[in-house]
Amino acid sequence: MLVLTVLLTALTTAVAIVFMSATQLTERNMAQRFLARALNSLLEIDQFVLHAWPELEAAAADGSQIRLTDFPVSLQLDRDGLAEGPIAVSEAIAAATASLVYDAGLDVLSESPRAFRLLSRGALFDGSVGRLTGGGHELASIGLIVSGTLAVLLVLATAAQVRGLSRIGAPALAIGLGAALVWIVAAVARSAFEGQAETSADPFAADLGLIAADAVSLLVRNGAIVTVTAGVVGVLSLAAGGLLRALERANVAQSARNR
Repeated sequence: MLVLTVLLTALTTAVAIVFMSATQLTERNMAQRFLARALNSLLEIDQFVLHAWPELEAAAADGSQIRLTDFPVSLQLDRDGLAEGPIAVSEAIAAATASLVYDAGLDVLSESPRAFRLLSRGALFDGSVGRLTGGGHELASIGLIVSGTLAVLLVLATAAQVRGLSRIGAPALAIGLGAALVWIVAAVARSAFEGQAETSADPFAADLGLIAADAVSLLVRNGAIVTVTAGVVGVLSLAAGGLLRALERANVAQSARNR
């Protein structure tokens, strides 16, 4: 029974860590940053802005409203906005488009004249960063609440069977330290990969690789935090249990001498 409880605790905790990471990844600020990066390379927003830059400057000089017909967003550009340059305008378009995708999904781009880019790569987008939406955040939050509650209950059940968590504290600490080491190695490897990705022939695939590396890094980091915490609690519980047993033996010995 104890082995089954420990296995269920480990499995449920792992699921909770996954949902914890998913909740953080689908949080609006982080998700929109990833979406903007992927959309910029998928829709070639920076190239579009460079090609349309003379027209944008002319329209801004006239003071008229500018609608970017290739994208389902409208941006009011003026001379001050254009003074920041094409890069800033590209980032603004990517951010606005990412906000729409986060709220309503990839379908908001289906009417775009640049939809041919979505037809060829849209499935890959939708199956990866396209999951980073408000709906995805709600599902991840519900999963975290359910799995986290079950994990806490199973930890309490395990603690009731194993005094002081002595049998799982040290392994959990070792696993956590190992995960922390893997996280450090992954961070170093990601830095090396990022340099290669900048020269990739397929910027969209490179961006997906970098986003996946960020997601894995976050997952490993959360796993390290949870397991190290569990290990520390287990070790402290073991130490406290040993101290209490030592005090109990001392009291018994003192009582025996008093008799």
